[in-house]
Amino acid sequence: MFLLKKGDWEIKKTKKKGWGIFSKIKIGADIVIADYLGMVIKTADYDLENDKKGLYLMYYTDRASIYPDLSRPSPHLINHSCSPNCWMYPYRGHTLFFTLQSIDPGEEFTISYLLSPDDGSCNPCVHVCKCDSENCTGSMHLSKDKYEKWQRFQNTEKKKTKVAKFIFGKNLPMLSSYPKTVPHNPIYTIMCSA
Repeated sequence: MFLLKKGDWEIKKTKKKGWGIFSKIKIGADIVIADYLGMVIKTADYDLENDKKGLYLMYYTDRASIYPDLSRPSPHLINHSCSPNCWMYPYRGHTLFFTLQSIDPGEEFTISYLLSPDDGSCNPCVHVCKCDSENCTGSMHLSKDKYEKWQRFQNTEKKKTKVAKFIFGKNLPMLSSYPKTVPHNPIYTIMCSA
């Protein structure tokens, strides 16, 4: 669910990545733009190998993931980039998306998909990056070093964040209120560097 006003963003077709979400206004850094909502499913029951619809499953807990309603515009349409301009933040059991830097009108919102390093089991690997950024690695998989740093950070953040109550097969409910901004953390700079 987007937390920006309806007229502040738009869905557009990209040249290489399918659909994407673009800003229609100037947005400052550290601004919360979306909450990843959808149905809570058992991760073990999900057939990731045969999902032909795309990479839409969002980690929630070690047992549960969030699968969005693909018929509605939502953050599941935010594409991967090796130089993302947005990031994800755990907040009261939800995954909020926020801007890492100022976003100009017409600029696409992008995140890192934070896929674990390719250990060779992803063969042939379908997680090819098409971001064309200066730092593009050609893959949505993180390096082992970056993945380990991200895991340490995420594990620390998880201890501070209480998971919202959920029922498998039901939608994760909206929060009663959302923060406007998130605190900056140096990990974001590390993760977005070459």
